Amino acid sequence: MSEPPSGRVPVVVESHVVHRGRKIRVRLDRVRLPQGGEGTQDVIEHPGAVAVVPLSAPGRVLLIRQWRHAVGRWLLEIPAGTLEPGETPVGCARREVQEETGREPGAIEPLVTFYTTPGFTDELMYGFVARDLRSAPAQGDPDEVIETVEVDCGEALAMCLDGRITDGKTIACLLAAERAGQLG
Repeated sequence: MSEPPSGRVPVVVESHVVHRGRKIRVRLDRVRLPQGGEGTQDVIEHPGAVAVVPLSAPGRVLLIRQWRHAVGRWLLEIPAGTLEPGETPVGCARREVQEETGREPGAIEPLVTFYTTPGFTDELMYGFVARDLRSAPAQGDPDEVIETVEVDCGEALAMCLDGRITDGKTIACLLAAERAGQLG
């Protein structure tokens, strides 16, 4: 893919951090636009995250039902979480599967990498498939409310298309896993 000609990219004129949270920073940038004039951009800085399709058996996937405060709803999702400082994506994937499902993956395979919502955040998400799951202590975060749900992979894909699964990372990773022949 080719890059646009130079001078066609907005130039940051001024940048201010307006909020520092536990996992994010929010920045307000004033930019000079290539067509002339100036504008502002709200940017959420995020350290990156992982999302994992944990296959409990051939054709079976573990989902989690999690309360999501921002949307005020229970959502069905695959296990996911934010990278800790110095943590590799594979290490984070292993940790999140164990914390959220009580299973330890024997194998983790890369699946897809994508920006979650590049219109306002730099969050880069690493998607994986986890196999050979064995029992391990679940040690979820104290601020999470999670229930593990095991479903047929075909049913999980149908849920992505009929609105029962509305979480973007879950839809992206399940469809990518299906396309890659990983859900077998």
